[in-house]
Amino acid sequence: MTKPLLILAAWCLGFASALLGLTFIDRRAPKLTGTVVLDFKPFCQDFVVQTGKGFVILLWEDGTLFFGEGDTLVGPLHSQGSQLIEAEGRGVMTARVGGLLPDLGTAQQVFRERCGLGPDTPLSRPTPN
Repeated sequence: MTKPLLILAAWCLGFASALLGLTFIDRRAPKLTGTVVLDFKPFCQDFVVQTGKGFVILLWEDGTLFFGEGDTLVGPLHSQGSQLIEAEGRGVMTARVGGLLPDLGTAQQVFRERCGLGPDTPLSRPTPN
């Protein structure tokens, strides 16, 4: 009898934390447009987006997985924390915005570290906006 109660309690805790996370998403943040320039699915949930102000690293949390390098994203790309981001023509996702990176070299270094990629793993180049 204890095992089903523990499973139910874990499910309720997960559900409550998901609802709590949705309350902290800032829907008033400015919507920006960017292009996915670094992505290493399915081995890494982090990806890098190039915007007009630099590069942003994001961590995919939920929603559509059908996006990749070259796709356009729209949403609060410079607002820290969990955000609702639209992959144009593909759907909506929740992603955690990690921060603004000043240049491609820094973005590649952070991406390699977060994804556990070695220096020999080739990374693509950014696409122009």
